[in-house]
Amino acid sequence: MMIDMRDADLPRLPTADAPEPGPGQQADLLELIFERLPMGVAILDREYRVQRYNPTWGSFSQRYGPATGKPLTPGVGYFEHLPGTEGTVLPMFERVLAGETIGAKGVRLEAGGMVSYWDVFLAPLVEKDQIIGIVNVAADVTESVALQQNLEQRVEERTRELQMLLDVSAVANSSLDLDETLERTLALIVALVGASRAGVVLRDEQTEELKPHLLYPLQSVAPGELARMLAACRAVADSGEALVIAPDREQGLVEPGALLPLRIRDRKLGVLAIIGAEGAAFSWPQRALFQSIADQLSVAVENARLFAQVEQIAVAAERNRLARDLHDAVTQTLFSASMIAEVLPKIWERNPEEGHRRLEELRQLTRGALAEMRTLLVELRPAALVDTDLGDLIGHQVNAFMARTRLAVDYQRHGAHNPPPEIKDAFYRIVQEAFNNIAKHAEATRVGVALTGDLARAELTIQDDGVGFDPHFAEHEGLGLGIMQERARNVGARLEIASRPRAGTRLQLSWPAPESAAGQKETS
Repeated sequence: MMIDMRDADLPRLPTADAPEPGPGQQADLLELIFERLPMGVAILDREYRVQRYNPTWGSFSQRYGPATGKPLTPGVGYFEHLPGTEGTVLPMFERVLAGETIGAKGVRLEAGGMVSYWDVFLAPLVEKDQIIGIVNVAADVTESVALQQNLEQRVEERTRELQMLLDVSAVANSSLDLDETLERTLALIVALVGASRAGVVLRDEQTEELKPHLLYPLQSVAPGELARMLAACRAVADSGEALVIAPDREQGLVEPGALLPLRIRDRKLGVLAIIGAEGAAFSWPQRALFQSIADQLSVAVENARLFAQVEQIAVAAERNRLARDLHDAVTQTLFSASMIAEVLPKIWERNPEEGHRRLEELRQLTRGALAEMRTLLVELRPAALVDTDLGDLIGHQVNAFMARTRLAVDYQRHGAHNPPPEIKDAFYRIVQEAFNNIAKHAEATRVGVALTGDLARAELTIQDDGVGFDPHFAEHEGLGLGIMQERARNVGARLEIASRPRAGTRLQLSWPAPESAAGQKETS
C-alpha cells in the first residue's frame, strides 16, 4: 500500500442527500482527521526529517522524547530527536523507502534510557510515481505491554512459588524419620529462598516447653541470642500468628527474619524460623509462601511423631507377645526340665531304668526349649528365613512342638530344601498354623511330617491320628484354614487338606502347584 498525494487517490465520503464534496472539502476533511486522530502521525522525507506531525505525535514526543535529543520541530531529523533508536527503526525505514508497507506490534524503543512500546504502521509516501517520504502512524501501547509483562512476571513468580511449595512438600513427606525430614526440608528452604539459615523449635510433649531441635546449616548460637529467639518463638507459638522481623542496624539486626507457627488444628507443634541474607527483605508473596511451607512442615512433623508413637506401640506389643510366647513355651519347658533335673539323681539311685527314661525326657525338653528359642529368633529376625534351610526351619518347629505337647513326631526330610525366601516363609507359616491346630484340637497320639524337594520344587505332608474334622465346616471353627489357603495361593502353591471325624487329618502342601508345574514343563 502506497499513499499517493494526488487528489484522485484521496478518499471520498458521499452522503445520501448531499452532493459529493469537491477537492477543497476533501482536503479539509483529511486535515480534520489528521489533527484529531488518536494515533500519532508524522510525515518524513527521504532523509528522515520530520516534515509534519499531528498533535498526538507531539504529545508522544513530550512524554518520551529524551533530554539528549533535539526538540520536535518541522525539519528536525528523526534520529536527532530520538537518538538511540537507529538499531530498531532504521531497518524499517529503509524497507519502506524500497516500497514496502510495514505493520508491527509491540515495537520496543529505547531513547535516553526511557523504554516505550508501539504498534506502528509505515507506508511509502508517493508523488508522481516516486517515493518521496514515509508516513509513520504509531499507537502508544507502553502501558498495555507493561501490564502484560507484569502479569507474565506475576504468573512466573506464582508458578515458581508453587513449584517451591511442591518441592518442599515432596521432601517433607519423603520420610517418616523426624530428624531426616527436618534436615532435608530446612536445607531445601535455605537453597530455594536464598536464606542464610533456617531452624525448627519444637514443643516437648512431656514438658510442653519449646526446645531448639535443628538448625541448618549447623552453627553455634550465642546463649543471649538463643534466649531472645526462644522468647520470640514462644510468643509466636502461643498467638498462632507469624512474626516478620525487618532489619534494624541500630538494634544490631542486619538480616530479615520470619517466625512461623507450626500447628495442626489446635495443637501447637513448634515454630519454623527463616533468616534471610544480610541486606535483604522479605516480600509479601514470600511471607505467604513461608506460611504455606510451615503448613506443609506441620503435617510432616505430625506424621513423623504419629509414626514414632505407632512404632513404639508396635514394639511394646511385640515385646508383650514375645513375653507371652516365652512364658507359654520356653519358660514352662525349662521349668519342667529343671524339676526333672532336681529329682533325677534320686530316681537314678532307686531305679536306673526309670532314671534313663527321665534323662531322655530331659534331653527332649532341652532340645524343645532350644527349638522354641530358635523359632522366636526367626520371628525377631525375619532374615533368618533367607539364611536357614527350609528343612532346618521345619525341624526347629518339630522339636518345639514335641517339647510343648510331649507328642512323638516322625520327621522325614529328603533332598535339598532351599527354595526362594517367599516360599520358605509360606511353608514356615503354614506348618506353624498346622502344629497349633494339632496341639489345640486334634487330640492326636502320633504325628508324621515329610519334606521333599529341591531348588525348584517342594512338597510337605503333615499327618496326625487325631479326632479329625469335617472340612466343609472347619472354616467356622477357628482353624485358620482360609489363611493357610491364601498363603499357599499367594506363592503359587497348592494346599490340600483331607480329614474325617475320628479319622485323623492329612495336610499336603505342594510348590509349585501341580497345574503350574505342568504348564512350565509343557512350555519348556
